[in-house]
Amino acid sequence: MKTWVDSLKYLTLLLLSITLLIGCSSKKKDAHDEGEEKDEFVQVTAYSATTELFMEFAEPVAGEKAAFLIHLTRLADWKPVTGGPLKLVFTPATGAPVSFSVPAPTRPGIYKAELILAAAGEYSMEIISEGKGSADRFTIPEVHVLKKGEVHQAHAEEKHTDHDEKEAGHGKDEKGETHSKTGKQEAAHDEHAEHDDHVDHVDHADHADHADHADHADHADHAEHAEHAEEGSPVVIIGSGGGTIPFLKEQQWNVEFMTRTTEKKNLTTYFSTMGELVPVSNAEATVSAPLSGIISGSKVLPYIGKKVAKGEVVAYIEPPVRLEGGMGQLTAGYAEAKNRVTLAKQEYDRAKRLYDAKIAPLKRVEEAELSLSSARSALEPLEKALNSVKGEAGTGRIAVRAPVSGTVVEIAATNGKGVEAGQSILRIINTGTLWLKANLPAADAGKAAQSAGATFTVTGLEGEFRPSRLVTVGDMLDPQTRTLPVIFEVPNKGSRLKVGMFANVAIRTGEAKNALVVPAEALVEDEGRWFIYIQTAGEAFERREVKIGARDKGCVQVLEGLKEHERVVSKGAYYVKLAATVGKGLDPHAGHGH
Repeated sequence: MKTWVDSLKYLTLLLLSITLLIGCSSKKKDAHDEGEEKDEFVQVTAYSATTELFMEFAEPVAGEKAAFLIHLTRLADWKPVTGGPLKLVFTPATGAPVSFSVPAPTRPGIYKAELILAAAGEYSMEIISEGKGSADRFTIPEVHVLKKGEVHQAHAEEKHTDHDEKEAGHGKDEKGETHSKTGKQEAAHDEHAEHDDHVDHVDHADHADHADHADHADHADHAEHAEHAEEGSPVVIIGSGGGTIPFLKEQQWNVEFMTRTTEKKNLTTYFSTMGELVPVSNAEATVSAPLSGIISGSKVLPYIGKKVAKGEVVAYIEPPVRLEGGMGQLTAGYAEAKNRVTLAKQEYDRAKRLYDAKIAPLKRVEEAELSLSSARSALEPLEKALNSVKGEAGTGRIAVRAPVSGTVVEIAATNGKGVEAGQSILRIINTGTLWLKANLPAADAGKAAQSAGATFTVTGLEGEFRPSRLVTVGDMLDPQTRTLPVIFEVPNKGSRLKVGMFANVAIRTGEAKNALVVPAEALVEDEGRWFIYIQTAGEAFERREVKIGARDKGCVQVLEGLKEHERVVSKGAYYVKLAATVGKGLDPHAGHGH
């Protein structure tokens, strides 16, 4: 109940936050239309093995105060870094590095650095974090510091070049790939309005709407990943990375949310069917009365669920008192039955010899064989009865013993009541090992021979169970259900599994090697199609349709629509979907007032 209430609270907060964003965007658009001066803001996203950094700043002007707003998120739980100092080191192309320190975050996850850089030019920036639960070093390869009176680089390009000239002006790496130097974009944090007194971070309404600067918006939205000279350096993204769905850090931190990079791994392919747990064929026995009599009250019959061992006495039978009664009756009956068997065997042998000598007809042999079979059937229960009387000589009682070890699952008799010879007294099943009988549809019957094993779940029991081996695959379809039986052997340590339970069975048929996978929770279904949300930058997301393949242990193979190492929303995709729905028509570059 608490989880449901918390989720409702988060959804309400999310809706309110996005609504406020839309309002702020509208106000900023009005201000821009009135011709107020517009600044440019740079967004930088970087990832290390343990931390995400998201930073926003206006291009610094030499000799003037500049502000850098830095958000640090723990990747392990996607919560804000709550404490610890931050060090910023600016290294110019020539000259000594300049460092600044921020002793603690102004609020959980958010550091505000106000500093002055004396000289204009290009700097590399290093951010060293030693916060609680975070110890990382991030390198931003290029930060441009303007001269006093210098126009923002992007504005100069807009005034003196067209879009093609701007694209040509981008730097190229050794591979000839184009990379954005600044990828400037509007900032977007209404929650930070309390910092509006900052010198270069006053009111972003002055530079809000980018709708009138389509060329620049396109330029910012397609910022490339910055290259790193050192192998193993954190990935750095300048700008929004092309994402058009805004979802702010404060919103991410306050809900169950997480992103992770895609990876390749081997998945097992399988198909699903229903099954039932049944006893192993030789592990079930019905204990019957060896002869007519009364179930003795001297030993209480075992109860259902009681464990019994092979050879253990489970009941006593007192034969009726007629004839000599008790053991006398049993002994005499056994001797008489044994004599009948002897005579019948002699007659059968004689008839066989005469038939072989072509003296007697085949019919005589068949009659003698039938008589022998009947005599043996009459002797068998008496012989069992005598064998079960071990240690009971002189009592006149017949001990009925368990033929197998196992659990009593059924009682069909009562102490003090009579039973007839052959009547069931109780049933025993050894449940230490069970069989899982799965019924394969006719359409999947051909896959049975390819089975590499199976897993199954049972309603009411936690966890996944794994059979130890495939016992057999049936040779004939059931004419009624049109299914093929497949039997697996299942260890039942602790007797958690019960005979008769139904199971959801996944029968493995192969392996998808080197498959690109995402968590199943990352998938969002919409009208029969599957989508995922890609995190293109710290607060920018993109909806992407994908084609999926094999599923295995909470992972799903993506066949189309995704590349390796892209960062997907692995938890809380619904919140991004909600942000996209509520924020339709919202300028993705508008937002954060600090």
